[in-house]
Amino acid sequence: MPVPLDSSHALARSFDHADQSLVVAGVRKDVVHLGEVPVTRAVYPTGWLHSRDFEPEPCGDTHVGYCASGRLRVWWPDGGEVLVEEGQAFVLPPGHDAECLAECTLIQFDGGDSAARRFGL
Repeated sequence: MPVPLDSSHALARSFDHADQSLVVAGVRKDVVHLGEVPVTRAVYPTGWLHSRDFEPEPCGDTHVGYCASGRLRVWWPDGGEVLVEEGQAFVLPPGHDAECLAECTLIQFDGGDSAARRFGL
């Protein structure tokens, strides 16, 4: 059973003081932990393509987040497609490919596969 939260659990973190900073396949990622929840700021360069720059297989993770800037086109083999743009919140089910149309900063509230479990998706 979850422990009830009170003001002693309040927390605010800056990506300027990330717990982890790395570059993966040309994407800059800064991660802060809010309790057990990893929050990632990922900056994708214009032209980045998942199937070319990361791996040829579709992404197997569910992503939940917010687009702080830029544009990202995401599509699935079944023909589904979504354009993620500045100011939009998003959920991206697994099995997708993605292309960055304009340098894109995403704030992701998922720890990869754990998003499906964490958010009941």
